[in-house]
Amino acid sequence: MEKTLRKRDFKLGQIHGRLQAENDKSEAQIQRTVFLSQKLKIWRKRNEATTVRIFGYEVPLKTGCTRGECIDLIGYDKDYNLYLIELKKKESQERIPDIIEQLNGYENSIKQILPYIKEEFKNEYFLPINFEAVKKIILAPREFYETRKKDLIPGSIEYAYFGDRDINKRKPGEIINIHLVRK
Repeated sequence: MEKTLRKRDFKLGQIHGRLQAENDKSEAQIQRTVFLSQKLKIWRKRNEATTVRIFGYEVPLKTGCTRGECIDLIGYDKDYNLYLIELKKKESQERIPDIIEQLNGYENSIKQILPYIKEEFKNEYFLPINFEAVKKIILAPREFYETRKKDLIPGSIEYAYFGDRDINKRKPGEIINIHLVRK
């Protein structure tokens, strides 16, 4: 079967796969924790934050493959900006330029299938929505960025980190605080 961009079954609002990861600190478990919290608060400055409502978990973009391209998390803010969030563990060996390329590819795919995502969102949440801009975030522990600061490329990607207590001490439904990396 040919791999093509999806037109339906984006699995919005649901976790698919195992509910509990084998390792409590795995990327999959962190991803589930963020998804089940339903909200991220991105602290841009001391008194300035953006709340993002999370509605997509491992959102598949292609058909004809078991795993395919999947966006780790998708959400939106009060201004209806659509957030594509790529989650990384501190042990990840991926290079920042490769992650940026990955997110840019997701953005290109999303722009092509956005009408289908909006339709599924409307059917799932009983709410018509018009997403404005697409925002992209690399979300990882602070330690992930320690040796990569020189690789942070200014532009359309935001680099955000979370503290261990922000992820591992949260109950489902509690907002998760994340902070932007200073370049």
